[in-house]
Amino acid sequence: MRTDRRTTFLFLGLAAFVGAIAVSSGLLTIGLSEMTVVVVSLAVLAIAYRSLSRRRGARTQIGTPEPERTVTVEVPGETVVDALSTFRRVSSRHGSVSRRISDGLRDAAVAVLTRFEGDSPETAERRLEDGTWTDDPLAAAFLSQKLEYTDDSIRARVGRFFGFEGSRFQSGVSHTVAEIAAIGYESDADADEGERNLPSYSYWRGSASNDEPSRRTTDDTADGIEPSRRAATGYWTGIGVVALTAVGIGAIAESPAVVLAGVVGVGYAGFARAFDPPTLDLSLERELSETHPEPGDEVDVTVTITNDGGGFVPDLRIVDGVPSGMVVTEGASRLGTALRPGESTTLEYTVTVQRGSHEFDPALVIARDLSRSTEREFFLGSEREAETTVVCEPELRPIATSVPIRATATSFAGRLTTADGGSGTTFHSVREYRPSDPLSRIDWNRRAKTGELTTVEFHEERSARVIVLVDARKAAYVAPTADGTHAVDRSITAAGRIGATLLEDGHSVGLAGIGPVGSGKQRRSSDEACWLAPASGRHHELQFRELLATHPQFDAAPPEREVPWLTQLRTLRRRLSAETGIVLLSPLCDGGSADVARRLEARGHPVTVVSPDPTADETAGQRLAQVARRVRRFDLERAGVRVVDWPDDESIDETFARYAHAGGGL
Repeated sequence: MRTDRRTTFLFLGLAAFVGAIAVSSGLLTIGLSEMTVVVVSLAVLAIAYRSLSRRRGARTQIGTPEPERTVTVEVPGETVVDALSTFRRVSSRHGSVSRRISDGLRDAAVAVLTRFEGDSPETAERRLEDGTWTDDPLAAAFLSQKLEYTDDSIRARVGRFFGFEGSRFQSGVSHTVAEIAAIGYESDADADEGERNLPSYSYWRGSASNDEPSRRTTDDTADGIEPSRRAATGYWTGIGVVALTAVGIGAIAESPAVVLAGVVGVGYAGFARAFDPPTLDLSLERELSETHPEPGDEVDVTVTITNDGGGFVPDLRIVDGVPSGMVVTEGASRLGTALRPGESTTLEYTVTVQRGSHEFDPALVIARDLSRSTEREFFLGSEREAETTVVCEPELRPIATSVPIRATATSFAGRLTTADGGSGTTFHSVREYRPSDPLSRIDWNRRAKTGELTTVEFHEERSARVIVLVDARKAAYVAPTADGTHAVDRSITAAGRIGATLLEDGHSVGLAGIGPVGSGKQRRSSDEACWLAPASGRHHELQFRELLATHPQFDAAPPEREVPWLTQLRTLRRRLSAETGIVLLSPLCDGGSADVARRLEARGHPVTVVSPDPTADETAGQRLAQVARRVRRFDLERAGVRVVDWPDDESIDETFARYAHAGGGL
């Protein structure tokens, strides 16, 4: 029906075009009264106006998205209000934003003074009122009810004259945050190098992350070609308006040249409606140079698209579905071309692979007709999808320095020294000799002095049972920059290295995760979280490595929402045997991470936290997030939990070596 109507309108348009030329050249004469010409002209102008009004909001051509979907994550302390929520002793949404910020900064100052300078809460409050907590007069006045600060500089006077009070408030926030962040450092020189630098300040949330969702999604596709979505592009909409306007004006003005120009425009409009997007029969094959690379390796991708149909495709746009864990480093993963029947085209590019299981999405295909007035969009999958999944397992190379695991209240590295007597190297006690005792353990000195046979007991040594627990909650997907390596990726890399080290030392090592399971909107708290019971051996090591690479809980992309994690923690605690140690890998950027460590420690499981630092210090909010994380570390260590801070610019080897050199403390 659509094709018949299109053919009819095309025939009528062509007849009108030929007739107009014949009338203009004098080959054909049509007798029309002046009133008839005016009425027809006005009708044509009305149609032109209606076409112009319909053109408003007309859609444009479908744009092709970026091939590389870089994973963007949050930076801790995106706003000052977000960062101060950690310190607020009384949660309240009442009052102005400036009032809530000043109250929050006061709570933050009390928090650092009570922890890092040993003040009681009352003493800290008194120092804030007196202004004796800092040498900065602006910061002192900002948190005090009785102190005032007047800046007599020319810039300040001009600001006060024009009523720029906001700039004064922002200066006060910046100075106060810098002073709060400097508390607790060993010397003023350390603080002067970086912590006293004034951070920038903004009320509003930054726009570093890209909130626009990707249009490529496997949820809407299946094998082969999906039902296409046909749409008009509006590419030729304007030509019809111009043509009808010219015809109407030319008829009223009795100008054959203007009418002929309008008729030519009508011919163009008819051309725009003369074609349909071609019916496509395409196939796609994707070949990879390597399906199990190491982290950081390059993989060559070759995509071949073939036109298996009998029609010509004049305008074809293809964007391959590069997974989010890959970055195109050579070539391009998009292509524009035309394909004759039976013809093929090849798309070649190189990607760098990071840790994880990366499944290619179907390729996005956009086909347009010859006039570019209509188009079809669909997704095209490979016929061999199983061969276009790249699994990149993390490195399991042992760390040169021992992992600082703990046993009860004692921190040490290496094998666990128990309180039971047995074989070992450290003296434990002396007991009566038994016939089955080896001669090497007889106390011959006592035998020579007293004539009694006694046996020396040593502290028994045995291997530890350790669970490497990865914090994969939504709050853990943070980094110093929006496109940087987030803390979950760093934690999984470290988990592989820690697991390899403990296994090499003869310990029984297991793996667990806490956080959403699945990918995207399918992540649910009811799904099975990662769990591998402590064991040893080569087969167990391979299982450990495979889970780190393929378990959906450790997805490279952050989850869209958080899920309740207490159920997962209860299940984990039921699985843990007595005296099982925990190595928790978490950025400690929210209260939940510290709560996990405290709950496990309270149940008798010695916890060591290895914390990748994802904080930055460019803005006031980011500086406050640093302070909040430092407070959590302090509180955990005061509760007996050992925390190993892992800076962003250090490898895990350097961090453990620095920790060992410091004698087990920072």
